[in-house]
Amino acid sequence: MSQVRIKTPSRLHFGLLGLGKPARRQYGGVGLMIEDPGLEINVESADRWEAIGPQSHRALSIAQSIAENLASMGRILDPLRIQILQSPEPHVGLGVGTQLSMAVAQALALHTGMMEFSARQLAELSGRGNRSGIGIHGFAEGGLIVDAGRRGDDIPTRVLRTPFPKGWFILIVQPESLAGLHGNAELEAFHLLPPVPETITEQLSAQVLLGLIPAVLENDLPEFGRMLEKIQETVGQCFESVQGGAYSSSIHRNVVESMRANGLLGVGQSSWGPTLYGFSNEGFEKRYQIRDRLRKNFGLNNERICWTQASNHGARWMVL
Repeated sequence: MSQVRIKTPSRLHFGLLGLGKPARRQYGGVGLMIEDPGLEINVESADRWEAIGPQSHRALSIAQSIAENLASMGRILDPLRIQILQSPEPHVGLGVGTQLSMAVAQALALHTGMMEFSARQLAELSGRGNRSGIGIHGFAEGGLIVDAGRRGDDIPTRVLRTPFPKGWFILIVQPESLAGLHGNAELEAFHLLPPVPETITEQLSAQVLLGLIPAVLENDLPEFGRMLEKIQETVGQCFESVQGGAYSSSIHRNVVESMRANGLLGVGQSSWGPTLYGFSNEGFEKRYQIRDRLRKNFGLNNERICWTQASNHGARWMVL
């Protein structure tokens, strides 16, 4: 096998359902896989291990770690060259780290001839799934996903997956280039969060399973938007102590208010931000009027504001 090309969706994280004690599981959540901005990589045989393109250093480190794990299973890899053809910025709330790790793991597994690796096995190979399982299951299936959170050291279990309506479009807005919390800073933030009462976990679970999911299944965008904003409000209050409010900055609050004023539904912040999102089923012309108005009002370049759709199929790859 000479080349493997993989394109993955990105992940919007709508909110966590359980944030530690007294919850019985940690970090269960709900999120959606989206087509753009997505990640695309090409992995091919080479004379030595190397990576080029955005996040090349990170990709090479991931590949070398996975190669060692495969070697421990008796699967020895010859050197490979990893080219990052397209990638969102890291640490902006789109789950790029998980998708990069899963894509590299899938490519390396294919190069060893192991065609049937599950998403769970790929996550274990690449060391993902310490908190959220949405990006792991989304890599395999796409769609709207609810995971049960971690129990011990297990990969979070997928509770529910459903396709997302094709006529619902998603506006992605990144008002700042500042990265959201990640790495040790994110771990410290979770450590500093006060325990969330079990009543809040129960409230969030009911909002997702009895409100958000039925609205998707019934193709009811206004109800979906209403429930998603209720979830975002509740989750935002839980994180106020570490991010200074329901959103990561005052700029985000202003953009959120403007997105709502322009008719977008279900407006919120993905994970720690800075990525914001909102939904619409308006026609092409109206959607792009909204985009251009927001772009001009907040001085955004075209890379920081775009319309996309849900990915209902997960990652796709070709063996060349």
